Amino acid sequence: MRSAIVAAVFLAAPVLAADEKPVVKEIATKDLKVKVPDGGKPTAPATVTTAEELAKSPVVGGEADAIKKQIDFSKDKLLVFAWAGSGQDQVGVTADTKDGKTVLTVAYTPGRTRDLRQHVKLFVVPKDAEIKK
Repeated sequence: MRSAIVAAVFLAAPVLAADEKPVVKEIATKDLKVKVPDGGKPTAPATVTTAEELAKSPVVGGEADAIKKQIDFSKDKLLVFAWAGSGQDQVGVTADTKDGKTVLTVAYTPGRTRDLRQHVKLFVVPKDAEIKK
C-alpha cells in the first residue's frame, strides 16, 4: 500500500531535469500592494521588459524592488494581468515550443459569481516568447 502511494506521487509530479527550470513562473501577489487600473482586461497583459518599465508600471510600480529580485531581465520579461471581474475568474499561461520558439497561450476562465473583485497576476516568461492570441 505504501509503495503504491509513493509511486503515485512520483508519477503525478512534473518531471524536470536538474538543470531545467519552468518556462512560465508565476509571482505571488498576495503580500504585494498592487492596484488595478480602470479598463484592464484578463486577456491583454502589459509586457514589462526592463527594471525601469517595472518601476513606472501603474499596477506594480510601488513593489518594483520586491518583484525585480525575482526576474532576470536579460533573459526574461514580465506579463502583468490586471482586471476587475468575478471573484472566481482565473488566468493561466502555458508554453509550447514550436520550431525552436516558445509560444505562450493565455487561458482565461470567467467566474460564475457576480461579486466584483480586483485581480493581478504576474508571470515571468522568456524574453523571446511570442504570445498567441
